[in-house]
Amino acid sequence: MNLKKTIYSIILIGMFVTGCSKNNIKEPSKIADEETHQKTMTKVQNNANEIIGKDYDYVLKNMGVPYCTTYYIDAELMESANTIDELNKIVTANNMRLIYPKYTSDNELDGSALYIEINNYKVIGVQTYEFSDYDIETEAVRSNVDIIVDQYNEKITLPIEKFKNIDFKNYIHKDKKELYSLLDEDSSNFEAYDKERKEKIKGYFLKENDGSFKNVLTIYEKDNLIESIDIVSADKTMNVVKSHLYNNK
Repeated sequence: MNLKKTIYSIILIGMFVTGCSKNNIKEPSKIADEETHQKTMTKVQNNANEIIGKDYDYVLKNMGVPYCTTYYIDAELMESANTIDELNKIVTANNMRLIYPKYTSDNELDGSALYIEINNYKVIGVQTYEFSDYDIETEAVRSNVDIIVDQYNEKITLPIEKFKNIDFKNYIHKDKKELYSLLDEDSSNFEAYDKERKEKIKGYFLKENDGSFKNVLTIYEKDNLIESIDIVSADKTMNVVKSHLYNNK
């Protein structure tokens, strides 16, 4: 990534560490319970107009937290932000895609999912597609998008103890498969990448012994090689974010 995209990737990581985990996305009272989720899913599957024009809060309140939220980021809009709160508003007010997998009556995945498109905080489209990583990654991307972020809300957090004896220097400039043999590649909590998906930053929340998380493992990939690996504390990340916000205007 060029310097500008790297800066915005750091900003995004800071946002996701502090504000966009499943526990922080919204107050529990504003998230649909399972019964409400199932009822709304059925309604929307039968008639997409049930949520067309509704706002993002309505979707969360009636459908729950999605399996994956994709954010499409215009870097120029982010330049206008002066605070982390403003950044969050810009990200959520613009283009998003929410993915809700469909389940059978036996609570088994039926192989498809609802893909809900949100623009300017309103639902503008609902489609059903096959539920697969391939479909998640083959979206049409608008020309003004610089960075795409996939946030996975149901992925586990990895225990920090798992990494204390790993020397990450041994994996730099190596094929990514060598590192991911130690990790579950598909368990990353978020990914940030350019729209051609040639470069990617994967983020894993690391669980402390007390169940909290204060650190995130970030892995920067390019051309299937590992370019850098860092374990960054949430507090340190936010300091970096604020520094970039105020020094790169």
